[in-house]
Amino acid sequence: MVAIRNRERQEKSMLKEFRCKFCHRLLAKVGDGSKVEIKCPKCKTMNLYNDETVIVYEIPENNVTKKIIERGLIQYDLLQN
Repeated sequence: MVAIRNRERQEKSMLKEFRCKFCHRLLAKVGDGSKVEIKCPKCKTMNLYNDETVIVYEIPENNVTKKIIERGLIQYDLLQN
């Protein structure tokens, strides 16, 4: 019984927290080698997580407020085809 609890604790500690890059809400906890696409329920931003890479590829126009931009919480990197 104790061994099972210890194993569960180790598995939980191996999980990584993935947060929305726009509003920083916790979206998921996933293990190594996971590829996850999540739409944030709070700000509706699409987030794509692939190992150590995080890509924000859709931010609704109505969620971008002057207050958030002034704080410097968001950096926009434009991708060109």
